[in-house]
Amino acid sequence: MNFNGVLSVSALVLAMIPARAANGPSYNPATAVAISGTVAGVRVVPPGQPLEGVHMAVKTKTRTVEVYLAPKNFLDFLKANYVPGDEVEITGSRVKSGNTDVLLAREIDDGRDVIDLRDLNGAPVWEHWGVEADPASIH
Repeated sequence: MNFNGVLSVSALVLAMIPARAANGPSYNPATAVAISGTVAGVRVVPPGQPLEGVHMAVKTKTRTVEVYLAPKNFLDFLKANYVPGDEVEITGSRVKSGNTDVLLAREIDDGRDVIDLRDLNGAPVWEHWGVEADPASIH
């Protein structure tokens, strides 16, 4: 039996499903925006809560934006540490989480490093973190 067609269709269907943040809203490439500003605060939402992981408040010229970055252990592994006063540029999808507008970060640039947190479709890169590639799947 040939499963190549089934796998290709499955991969296509999965690529079309919006990427979800941990216990939260879906990333939508159609609502992607770029912001720049100053980190006003950083907090960690505990496991089991909507959008668990690292959040930051970014003060732009006109308002303060709530940004969801990624799970804390993933950012710790990358040694990504942000503190109030850091200047950042973030690209992400503007979504609703409850009654709050949140930016699901795809990329963050702090002037030292640029970190890709999601692919262009919004799939979280941490979902495959630590998973070894199957040599048979590499062409």
